[in-house]
Amino acid sequence: MPRPIGWNKRDPELGKLKIEARIFGNKLTFHRQAGRFEQWEEFTPNEEDWDTVNELAANKFQRGKVQAQHLKIIQARGRKF
Repeated sequence: MPRPIGWNKRDPELGKLKIEARIFGNKLTFHRQAGRFEQWEEFTPNEEDWDTVNELAANKFQRGKVQAQHLKIIQARGRKF
């Protein structure tokens, strides 16, 4: 399993969040954590989250940290390509 792609985000309702995009097989899921000791919960990403994960994955691909297959899954927004 590859490492998740993660970043921090501020939400007006929930406060500071840790966001992770995780790939397992051909499935892409988004998880968020509100506090350090809170449970990770799966959620549906918005356009801003998709743009962020695309940008981070492209940067990691250039450095050899993301495989081409995983980059295609992210660019297809989790659908089969």
